[in-house]
Amino acid sequence: MYTSKLNRETDWNKIEAFMREFSFAMVVDTDEHGVPQATHLPLTLKQTPDGKYVLQGHIAKINKQWEYFGKQDTLVVFSTPHAYISSSWYEKDKIPTWNYMVVHVHGKTRILSEQELIQNLDDLMQHYEAASQHPVNLKDIDEKTLISNLKAIVGFEIEVRDINANYKLSGNKKDADFFNIIKHLREKNDQESHRIADEMEARRPVQDI
Repeated sequence: MYTSKLNRETDWNKIEAFMREFSFAMVVDTDEHGVPQATHLPLTLKQTPDGKYVLQGHIAKINKQWEYFGKQDTLVVFSTPHAYISSSWYEKDKIPTWNYMVVHVHGKTRILSEQELIQNLDDLMQHYEAASQHPVNLKDIDEKTLISNLKAIVGFEIEVRDINANYKLSGNKKDADFFNIIKHLREKNDQESHRIADEMEARRPVQDI
């Protein structure tokens, strides 16, 4: 992914938060013919005892993509929010564009052991069940059902090695256009436009004009 210096995010704390918030990612590998294979999966970001970061998840065993894990690098794409930017919001420019935030991660993938997979499933459920009125835990699943489901999935771990974070947020626009974009995004009735407006304003607060 091409990322200009202007749009490149390098603050690890911001990138980490983004990956955790938008954890339903696209996992891409290539098969033996060089054809890309992609699956959309929830991933858990973890830090290992030696300080490295990894992404853990699981995939249906019937999905043959797992057979290509480890043979070449895996690409993981974290994306959203995004918003259309109309050129009618500019004083002079006539070319519309799209603002977005996306993080690409490259790394080697390995298959998890059964115990590692069980731990990852437990972590996943605890995280996403936390907001539930009646949270369900892994221990609530009877052993027979759990074993049956474990046989149908493959756990994996991707070492986070190369990161490319592209935050295209109209950083090249002068203040008048920049803040007019924010104004129009806030007038739209969708959360993604509002989130993009928030991210833009965080980088160039109104009071700094």
